[in-house]
Parts: sequence; C-alpha cells; structure tokens
Amino acid sequence: MSHSSPLAGSTGPLAGSTGPLAGSTGFSAPRIRLWLTCILVFIGIAALTRLALSIWIGLDTPGSMLSILSAWPAGLLDDLATALVLGLPFLAGLYLLARPLNWRIGRPLAHLLLLVLTGVAVFSAVAEIFFWNEFNSRFNGIAVYYLIFPKEVIGNIRESFDLRIYLPPIILVAALIYLLMRPRLRAALAMPPVRGEWKAALRAGALASLLALPAMALGPFEPAVERNVNELAVNGIHSLLRAALTNDSKYDGVYAGMPEAEALPLVKAMVRQDNTTPLVPADARSLLRRVDNSQGRDLAAAKKLNVVLILEESFGSVYFEDVFQDKQRDYARTVSPNWHRLAEQGLLFTNIYATGDRTVRALEAVFTSFAPIPGISTARRAGSEDMHSLPFQLKAQGYRSQFLYGGPTNFDNMGHFWQSIGFDSVLGQNDIKDRGFKTIWGVADEYLFKEALDRIDAMAGQPGPFLFSMLTVTNHRPFLYPEGRIAQKPSPNERDNSAAYADWALGQFIDAARSKPWFDDTLFVMIGDHGPKVWGAAQIPVQAFRVPLLFLAPKHLPAARNPMLGSSLDVTPTIMGLLGLSFDSPFFGVDLRHVPEGGGRIAMAHNFDVAVGDGKHAVVLTPKGDLRGYSMQVGAHQLEPAKDVPELIRKQAVAMTQTAHRMFYAHQYHEK
Repeated sequence: MSHSSPLAGSTGPLAGSTGPLAGSTGFSAPRIRLWLTCILVFIGIAALTRLALSIWIGLDTPGSMLSILSAWPAGLLDDLATALVLGLPFLAGLYLLARPLNWRIGRPLAHLLLLVLTGVAVFSAVAEIFFWNEFNSRFNGIAVYYLIFPKEVIGNIRESFDLRIYLPPIILVAALIYLLMRPRLRAALAMPPVRGEWKAALRAGALASLLALPAMALGPFEPAVERNVNELAVNGIHSLLRAALTNDSKYDGVYAGMPEAEALPLVKAMVRQDNTTPLVPADARSLLRRVDNSQGRDLAAAKKLNVVLILEESFGSVYFEDVFQDKQRDYARTVSPNWHRLAEQGLLFTNIYATGDRTVRALEAVFTSFAPIPGISTARRAGSEDMHSLPFQLKAQGYRSQFLYGGPTNFDNMGHFWQSIGFDSVLGQNDIKDRGFKTIWGVADEYLFKEALDRIDAMAGQPGPFLFSMLTVTNHRPFLYPEGRIAQKPSPNERDNSAAYADWALGQFIDAARSKPWFDDTLFVMIGDHGPKVWGAAQIPVQAFRVPLLFLAPKHLPAARNPMLGSSLDVTPTIMGLLGLSFDSPFFGVDLRHVPEGGGRIAMAHNFDVAVGDGKHAVVLTPKGDLRGYSMQVGAHQLEPAKDVPELIRKQAVAMTQTAHRMFYAHQYHEK
C-alpha cells in the first residue's frame, strides 16, 4: 500500500509531479518538515547570538549602529548557508537510516541524538559569548587549538566559571527546544518513506547545499571598517570550521604577492645592518649573512655569559604604561612593582611588539626569529623541525640548553617544537618536584621559579656556558594563584591580580638568584609573550601586542631605557649582539642596538591577517588579496585607516610575508 502525503495534494507548496521533491507515489512531508525546523532553529540560535554580540559591540563602540546593521544581511546569509551545508548529512540520515531509526532501540537513540544536537547548539552559542569576552572574536584558530586539548579546556572552564550557574539554563533551553521539536521527530519516524522519495529529497538537499557553498567560500564578508563589526557577518560555526580547515592555508593566489626578484632585495634590505655582510647571492631566497659582533662588546669580553630567558604569560604593556610614558607612579599600588624595579637596573626596550596573540607565536618569534605567516604559528606546523634558532646558534658557541615549562609539554606541540629547534632537554610540570599549587594549565609561577633555581644550579655546576629558558602560566584564565602572596589586591580585576602575583613571583626569583654564584655571569632576558587580551574594532588590535623587553646583567650591562621600535623577532639577534658573539644569521630579526634612529619595524599576525608597520604607517594583508593601509602611532591602541601609506611599506609587507611563507615550505629556513 502506498502512503499519501500532506504535500502530495494540489495545494501543497512542494506538491505536483513536477516539483523537485516529487516521487512517483507522493512525498512524505514529516521528514522535510523536521529538517526545515532544524535549519530554522540553527538560524534562530545564530541570530540571537549575533544580537547579543551586536549589543555588546554597540556598548563598546558608540556610534557603530549603522555599521552593525550593515553586517546583519551578510550574517544571516552565512547562517543560512552554514545550516544548509551542515544540514545535508542530517537530511541524508533521516532517509538512509529510516529503518534502523524505527527499531525498538533506534527511536530512543534518535530522540537522544536530537536532544544532544540541540544542547550542542545552545552550548556553542553561550560558548561564543564567553569566547568573545576573552578574544573579541568569533570562534577562530584559538578555539581549534583548544578543542585539540579538551582536558585543558574543560579544566579551564571549570576553574574559571561556576558551571552550577551556567549549565542549568543551557540544559533548560535545550530541553525546551527539544520538546517543541519532538512531535515533528515522532512524525518523521512514524512515516514510512515513499518509493523514490529519498532520491528526490537528497537531490533537493544537495542542490540547496551546492547553492550555499559559494556564499560560504566567498566569505568572510566585511561590510564595515571595524574589525569587530565584521565578525558579526560570520556564523560562529562556519568560522570555526574555516579555521580548522585552513590553518595551513596557502599564500600564493590568496594574499597579495609580487615577483620574487622584486621581493628578495626588499627583505634583505630590511635586515641589513652596519655589522652584517651577505653570504649568499642577491637572487638567492635566503637571508643568510655574517653578523660581526666582535667590536664594542657590551658584556664580559673574556667569558661567555650564561643566558636565562623568561617568557611571561600574557604580560603586556598594559601593566607598564606608566614606565613607557615616563610617568611617576606609586610602586606600592602598581600591579608590577618588581618589573618596575628591575627595569631601573637593566636595559629596557619600551616599544616592542609581539608577533601574535598566542604563546606559540611568541615561541616562533623569540627563538627562531621567523616572520609571522598567515594562520597558525610554525611551532604548530609540520616541518618546523630544525628551524634556525637561538639554541642552535648558542650550541655552535659551546652552550648547553634546557627549557622548563610550568604546564604539560604536549600542549600546543610546544615540547616537540622546543626539542626540534635545538634545546638539549625539555622539562614540564611533571618534572617539577614541588607542585604546591597548580591550575589546569600548570604550576603556579613561584614553584616554576623554585624548580628553575635548582636546575640552573645544576647546569652552573658543569663546565661551559648555558641557555636556560622558561615559560610561566599563572597570568592566564582562570587567574588563580596561592593566597597570601601579594599584600593586597591592587585591583578589583581578577586578571590584574593574577598579573600582580606573576610579578611578585618574578621578583622573588631574581632576588633569590642574586645570591647564587652564577648570577654575576648571567644575562637575564625577560619578555611578555603577548598582551593580556585582544579587544577593539581595529583590524589588528595593536594594544594586545605591545610587550616589555628587559635585559638584565648588572655587572656588565648599564641600565638604560631604549625607545627603539622593535619586535619579538629581534630578541635572538639582540641577545647574540649583547653577548658579543659573531654568527651567520638567516633571521628575519635584527639587533635592536644597531637600528638607526627613526628606524625599526614590527610584524604582527592576527588570525589570517598579517600587519607590517614602521611606527608611522602599517599595512595589513588579508586573505582576499587586499592591502589595507593604516596610520600608526607607537603606543596608540589602534591603527587608523589611511590612504596615503607609502608604497615602500606596502611592498615590504608583501615581500616579508611572501618570502617567509615560501622559505618555510621550501625548507629553506632550516639547519638541515
């Protein structure tokens, strides 16, 4: 017996023998109705998320209402396209699994699956709000990295938020949506498929998805000038999928390019200094040059000094504005009194910008002096093994090396990266003897530094100089630290209090090190990996990239403050220069002390955009091939759109990024 359909009659919108979903014996409406309902629910949840973010942006950016409204049409189109593409497997499952879904165990599983999918959709929307609060962005590559490490993410959520407050409303909303959809699911399961119907339905679903794909592929659409408003024009799930699929995105054909014969001289000129001599032909895709540091050595002439390099998690210029701006401040009230105190005793660079807003990007820049390329850091890419680096350079000079991390070394591929760029040994939280206080990210800074003192003592007891590096973790959400360490909380902001604890732990470490016999023969290098938070409407939110950089060796290096514009790319060449060690360098970074007055440049990556600036202007490369010009003021919180950007900086931005990308994938920036 054939089964009739509510849509099979002459009045149905999909009825008739010529309709795209028509079968030879009629069409079963319940399955299509359920599919369409799921699509509408997806779009509705996405629209509510966009509304919440629109209100947020409107409060943060007064006068942006017209820009916000301009982003809605593109955003709703992206929601629909994403729903159709993701909905195709669901539609296929309704037909291809029709019989198993009607088995005794199949029906409960179908209801459970619908409830779970609804819960995931609601949870994702709430997670987007929290992600926006932290990163001022839709789901991006950072979210992808976190999903790779669910243990750390779940632990971070549990320690940062009281799930007893947030989970019940999420469960309640998901349950209500499920209850509204349950009758349609029952009807869909109860209606046997009509002969030939599944082919027609899947053809229609596939056609809808095929029509939706161009809308997804041509995005993200950018109807506004403000970066954060343009985020509204994207669906969060689409943004997440795009980040997951394109982290290793190609450069040529996607970003602005130029003939290599024109690009190479530009990049080589950017790294040329008064103490360098090229070692390769002008047309070679290489920056290899001899750096002569034999003249005017600043540090011990007769002895190679040890190096202790400290990367401070999320320690940006926001904690240092008074020093950078030459303002007086009450040290008892600042969140960073120890950084302030140490800055008066060493060589402080006040206009340094990180190359990204992720720790792995800092590892790439500080240790390999490699220019940022679009997408993820090379520390997370296949092929990063044996990149030229500070450990390799110092090893050639007779140094031993060790890296100590307060967290698990498998996170973000960091442990493998450190080993692959020449560190003799890599230690993580499981190697720390006293783990008196820890969060999901690792041990509190004071316990990291306590372990570091013991490890450095052991290295100093052996002949020859050494490089000892470490990465802290405390100044990171959930911003938890041992009680009773800072006399009073200097701020109602939990992030500032975590920074104050990190500063306290650093001060304790340096003070303890002063009593060690190796202190006088050691160069301490301290730098923030990136700023504490990305926010604002700028395409590249520069306030999140500015970091303090301090070199401390009281017996050898006079205290000074240097305002030279520079990058975390420049840390390794500057260390080699301060040590007075000549070397052959392929680095994109330069010795900051050899940059002429008024010179200097920065390079920064934010998601899939890369910016190169000279302190007066900046150019942003986007994955649509655009070159966007901005005026730049060192220390300002954002780049201002500008049309009169010099052609040279435009060409330099393309030349540096294109050359770095090609060198990496051609294995031309490697020791072996």
